[in-house]
Amino acid sequence: MKYKKILFAAILGSMLYSCTSNKNADDLFLEKSIKSDAKFLQADTIGFFEDLIYARDFHVYQDSILIVRNRKYEDVYFLEFYNLPQGKLLKKMFRLGNGPNEMLSAKIEINGNLLTAVDYVKDQVALVNIDSVLQDSLYQINPNRYYTHSPTVVQYKENQYLVLNPHCFKDRELGIDNKASRFIVTSKKNIYVEKNEYRYYTWNVVANGLIITNYQKNIIAFAPIHRPEIEIYDDDLTLLKHIHGPDKLPPNYRIVNDFDNNEILFKKDYIPYTYLNYCTNEDFFYLTYMGDYLHPSKGENMEDYPLWVFKFDWNGNFIGSYFLGRYVSSISLSADGKSFYATAISEEKNPFLIKFAIK
Repeated sequence: MKYKKILFAAILGSMLYSCTSNKNADDLFLEKSIKSDAKFLQADTIGFFEDLIYARDFHVYQDSILIVRNRKYEDVYFLEFYNLPQGKLLKKMFRLGNGPNEMLSAKIEINGNLLTAVDYVKDQVALVNIDSVLQDSLYQINPNRYYTHSPTVVQYKENQYLVLNPHCFKDRELGIDNKASRFIVTSKKNIYVEKNEYRYYTWNVVANGLIITNYQKNIIAFAPIHRPEIEIYDDDLTLLKHIHGPDKLPPNYRIVNDFDNNEILFKKDYIPYTYLNYCTNEDFFYLTYMGDYLHPSKGENMEDYPLWVFKFDWNGNFIGSYFLGRYVSSISLSADGKSFYATAISEEKNPFLIKFAIK
């Protein structure tokens, strides 16, 4: 299973910057060999879509629908849906703007037939049923405010939202513990109001991550983008399993003091990146993984780093690993689970769609 028992030092290291704990949760460590033993996947180019001049990245739904996320540009919609074989435009949603049904930013994730579009500038989220988009040309969904200043939001039970808490930070070396929960639960009717005052502003080091839900199996997985950890919860937010590794990437923080607050940032040349994107089906979830520090002062970009894909079942059991040999900014799973679609970046910094056959 490529797991090993965690040594005391490994547990201690994770506690330096983890704000979640449960005495009954299982602690597991991914062996580093899951990277060296990963199956290499060869990429085939599907299309450059040169006419889509505002495209930022692509997702593929059920092998036949191309979902385009566009860059910010005046009078351009953030989301476009195309019939992939025919290239026919089916739907546009969320134009750039500050009015109704408009957004100022769009971070998207797709889980099953649900597309979650988060406008973290305006603190609003839209839950888009992709099947409804395809079946009803008049389908619209209004973004709702969630008021927690976090870019990581998903649907939760009973018309609620589950939000990654941007104050959840603990580091023993710095002697800082915000004593904040991992998640915030909020809704349109019962808006969460932050009553605590925090001495340290930690948004930049903890607010981004992946919340991956499977409510049929009562499981929520959380993978941060800056720490090599995965947390498995039940849908009542009880931590069941804490998975560490396969790398050790201790954070290097700096504290910037100003008149308003003390902001915690990564040291400029030591920004750790781990889990970046995901895709799912009924049986498994897949995570793209970088596992290295980014050094911006050396002119490095994310595209300079190759990625792996780690496969887990919904209980958090490691199933297998794949090496992509390149950076991709998005990933989708084919309907039969035998291929990945992904967005690659050309030397001219333009996105194009590729496909990996899973061996």
